[in-house]
Amino acid sequence: MKKILFFTPYGSFTGSEVVLWTYLQNFDRGQLRAALYSEQQGPLTQQLPADIPLFTSPFDRGRLQRIYSKVTNAMGVEVYKNNIRRIQEQYQADYWYLNTVLMFPLSSLAEQMGVRTISHIHELHSSFESIGYQEMAHAMTYSDLVIGVTGQICELATVMGAKKTALLYPVVDLSRKTISSQRVEELRKQLKIAPGAFVWTMVGTRIYRKGVDLFPFIAQALADQSCHFIWMGNSKPTGLNYLVDSQVKALNLPNVSFVDVQTDDYYNYLQLADGLVMTSREEPFGKIMTEAASLGKPLVAPNAGGAREFISQGMGELIDYPTPEEFRKAMLNVMQNPAAYHKELLIEKSHQFDAGIQTKHWQEAILAL
Repeated sequence: MKKILFFTPYGSFTGSEVVLWTYLQNFDRGQLRAALYSEQQGPLTQQLPADIPLFTSPFDRGRLQRIYSKVTNAMGVEVYKNNIRRIQEQYQADYWYLNTVLMFPLSSLAEQMGVRTISHIHELHSSFESIGYQEMAHAMTYSDLVIGVTGQICELATVMGAKKTALLYPVVDLSRKTISSQRVEELRKQLKIAPGAFVWTMVGTRIYRKGVDLFPFIAQALADQSCHFIWMGNSKPTGLNYLVDSQVKALNLPNVSFVDVQTDDYYNYLQLADGLVMTSREEPFGKIMTEAASLGKPLVAPNAGGAREFISQGMGELIDYPTPEEFRKAMLNVMQNPAAYHKELLIEKSHQFDAGIQTKHWQEAILAL
């Protein structure tokens, strides 16, 4: 039985970490044993299965502990690495599983300790700038397995020297899909959605890479149509988000709603939508596509990354040049030709990504090492 120590950055509702948590909740306990190291104790760490030990960074354990750790680290003591060394000595993992490129700097420490690694890439080019040249090189060439969430990422990993890759699309736990028609109507009234309006939804953190700055101008481009636009996701108090909020006001767009990350109401908000619009400038594979498809919602997205691999004819529209004008054309196609998009096809495609199926593929890839 393989023992794996998983490393992840936030323990929060990022797409990459929700995928990891789905694996941790569903893998076969008779085949693998798991422990988790999270740099931060985010909301998802509270949902970790009870049989999985949780370890954290010494810089995330309360104010006094953080001060002590930072002072000793400044004095030359490798507090951070020594903490991980102690965890490995205690747990004796066979593999370290580095979830997201943010964890790849630990690859060299794994080699020093004689531990093999599995690296999981959920990101594309822009995120690669968050780590160093040698950190990426070591993670790619040292790992026994590099998992990519799209075929494109697997190809990039091979170019960077990966010995073995596995294509594993993001997993979705469709068993947790609960919808209340009464609650959906309550949300419709709460957001003041006009009767008969076509509702377009985007899901993701409100950041530049996700195209949050495009959202008001897409809404403006469809101002002559009866539409409502919902962006659901975490919002940090950045200057960019102040700009976006200001643009919504300046353009007089009362039909644009921003809502925070949802848990219990997640699928109720998705059910509000008539279509999903993905505005990301760069999107490896937005699992929101599979979640929206599971409800039969047509999809509009840039013709790149995971969308190109997921969306086929009858499921939605791909945009070659993601400008507000091009989004308008694609979204009008969906709104004016509903018969061209097949709910059954969307639902069938989404079921290929269900946790019960994808967790088995993920587990098989690990057990084959």
